[in-house]
Amino acid sequence: MFFLRVHSVDTNHPVSLEDAEFTTISAAKAAQSKPRFSERRGIAHLFRTRGNSSLPSHDAESTLLFVVAVPNYLSFNDFIRFCEPRLDHVADLVFIRNDAMEDRYSVVIRLMDEMKADGFYGSFNGKKYSPGEAEVCHILFLASVDYTDSAEIAGTPPDLCTELPSCPVCLERLDADTSGIATTLCDHSFQCPCISKWTYLSCQVCRLCQQQDDNPACSVCGILENPWVCVICGFVGCGRYKEGHAVRHSEDTQHCYSLDLKSQQIWDYVGDAYVHRLNQSKVDGKLITDVNSHCRELGGDCDSCECSEDSGISGALYSSKVETIVDEYNRLLASQLETQRQYYESLLMEAKSKAESSNSEALEKAVNLKIQDIQSKLEKSLEEKKAVAHIHQTLIEEQQTLSAKYKEIEEREATTMRLRDEKIVDLEEQIRDLTVYIGAQKTLNDMTNSDDIKGGSLLPVPSKQSSSAKNKRQTKSSRRRN
Repeated sequence: MFFLRVHSVDTNHPVSLEDAEFTTISAAKAAQSKPRFSERRGIAHLFRTRGNSSLPSHDAESTLLFVVAVPNYLSFNDFIRFCEPRLDHVADLVFIRNDAMEDRYSVVIRLMDEMKADGFYGSFNGKKYSPGEAEVCHILFLASVDYTDSAEIAGTPPDLCTELPSCPVCLERLDADTSGIATTLCDHSFQCPCISKWTYLSCQVCRLCQQQDDNPACSVCGILENPWVCVICGFVGCGRYKEGHAVRHSEDTQHCYSLDLKSQQIWDYVGDAYVHRLNQSKVDGKLITDVNSHCRELGGDCDSCECSEDSGISGALYSSKVETIVDEYNRLLASQLETQRQYYESLLMEAKSKAESSNSEALEKAVNLKIQDIQSKLEKSLEEKKAVAHIHQTLIEEQQTLSAKYKEIEEREATTMRLRDEKIVDLEEQIRDLTVYIGAQKTLNDMTNSDDIKGGSLLPVPSKQSSSAKNKRQTKSSRRRN
């Protein structure tokens, strides 16, 4: 875990974002969560606990994050725009600027809870600030942040803690377990492009590393041999095999990290060992089996300087060489396996997307064919419906015609039957009249020869039936005439 102490006689000043051209979405998020943006002048001192790995963990129960050394070409508004996807999770954001370091500034961010802090770290740690630039965002979890107006208190490490450099290049020179930074784009060797991007080179260590032609001397005794540079403050001192001013500076200031300008390696005075697991030369990249520069000057004759008895550095390095090589190859193998895993996962995702695309195309094609089939059947059914409706209309018209004819035939038959009945009645009446007439004639004939009717008179007796029959006959005769 890391601790931050800021030597500052200033107070937080609100940062005006009126001139920032944010998008509508980010402005809405900022209005909803209301994060507070402020600026403060001071010198930041970064400390870490000893004895355990300082690599960041997502399980860290902290809501404080520290962004190390943001390049100055990135303005405050640009940095806020850089954090825009997670801006609604931010509660406070403080920009810390050191007047002596014009090429960079630091940022302290307080998130709303631990889960949002883990999400912010996962989203931006190791991400480039700009696609065209080499600098990446380095984020550390903080246990606490203290502001004090005393330079002595700010520079004093807490218990069981050591101070780390604030320069991003010097931080990446350290081992990942020491600096807490796992992402390193390059080895920051001499004339490296990323070092030249720091405009003012406010870091004394980086300036001395670039000035290869100059031989820096000890700040106390002026010795040019075996110079060591304090990574924290840039103090140049001679080695322990000369006057030991570098060691004394570490004891006086508790700055435990010092850089050997010849081997480009960093020594930890607290652990009494180099901070790198595997030591390599920054010049040719070869493994260094004898790291003591004083011994190299004497041709490796350790008996003459008795450095093996004093420090035991060479023996410790030799005994752990196999372990460090195995560890380095394990890291390389793990990184390659991770790369292969990502590659094959991308292939699987591509195959899956292709399969889903082909399935969707096949499904769409089948649905279109089904729709076309249904449409053709529907059109055919509509045509059949029209034909059936036409036939139905024709049948209705024929039915109406036949009904009219049927009614006409019925009326004609009824008239015929009525005339027939009347004719039958008329004929029956005529038959009856004839029968009566014939009977009367016969009776008269029989009575003509008889003497009973002699001298009598014949009177006609009107008959209703005969009169009615006569009327009917007259009617019929008149009808026939007509």
